[in-house]
Parts: sequence; C-alpha cells; structure tokens
Amino acid sequence: LARLDGFAYVEANWFDHARDRDVPVRLYLPEKADGRRALPLVLFSHGLGGSRRGYSYLGSHFARNGVASLHVQHVGSDRALWGGSPFELASRLQAAAQDGEAVERTADLRYALDHLLRLDAGHPMKIEIDRRRIVAAGHSYGANTALLVSGAQVERGGRIVSLRDPRVAAAILLSAPPFYGESALANILRPVTL
Repeated sequence: LARLDGFAYVEANWFDHARDRDVPVRLYLPEKADGRRALPLVLFSHGLGGSRRGYSYLGSHFARNGVASLHVQHVGSDRALWGGSPFELASRLQAAAQDGEAVERTADLRYALDHLLRLDAGHPMKIEIDRRRIVAAGHSYGANTALLVSGAQVERGGRIVSLRDPRVAAAILLSAPPFYGESALANILRPVTL
C-alpha cells in the first residue's frame, strides 16, 4: 500500500481462471478508508494501449474526494500493443479493436468487481463498497467498454449482444470514439437507462 498526499493506492495482478486471462489492477483509496464506511466505487477502463497506471490523476482525484477507484488493465488491448516491430503496429491495433476484445474487456471489469467484493478481511485491498454507487468509467476504447457494461447493445450475427452489469448505477464517458463501427447509435444506446 503506497500512501501519498490525501490518498493511497495498491496494485495486484489477479488471474481469471475461467478465461485463462490476467487482470492487473490498481486500486486508489481515500486516505482514511478504514472499512467502517461504505465507499462509492469507480471501475475505470483505459483506452487502447493504456494500462492500470494511466489516468492516475483521475484515480487520485476520486480518492481524495472519498471515492475508491479500481483501474483495470485489459491485457490484449493494453500498453503491450506498443512493443514489438513497428511494422506490425497497425495489425496489433486492429486486432485489439475487434469485437472479441470488446467482450473480454467487459468481462475484465466484471471479474475485477467480483474479485474486489470477495476479498477477505485483512487483505490490503479489502474495503466496504456502497453497492448502490458503483460507476463504470473509461476513456476512448474504455468509454465504449463502460457503455457496454452500462447497457449499450449491439447486434452481431443476427442476435443482440448485451453485456450489461446490473451493479453499475452510473457511467462516466471520456472521449468515446465511434461505437464499434456502428452508425445507428439510437438503437445501441436506447437500453442505457442509468
């Protein structure tokens, strides 16, 4: 647990065995988070090529104002995209922006929230969460991820894909790009009622 001016943070490398997928996280906490008061929680999703350490200015701001903020790193569309041959960068970025990765990103948020809520007493990341005040937030590709867990629906292969997490009560969207190549946004966003 690292303590800074007015907030603290702790990192963990979680692993979702069901999906055989790493889920690195960083949790920002109010300085006086002692478990006696339930805290609102922001679940934060980074943009394409980002990491759990990005957007620290937002995590620290939330924490300084009494809100816990769990920043989830999405392996497959994270900072690893920038490594390797520069001649293959475009194909790595294109692969990371596919529907399958969009689904995995929403599952990362769901897994991270489930895991955080199940932690045992005494764990450095164990806090009491106000389950009525869970917010999905994200920037760019992460804003689209937040939209999906907030209720946005797309049609793929003749069926509606719904990835809504009913625990999410609000959303903060920063610079959301065109939604997965879709043009009929009214239909996609109609199910978002939070």
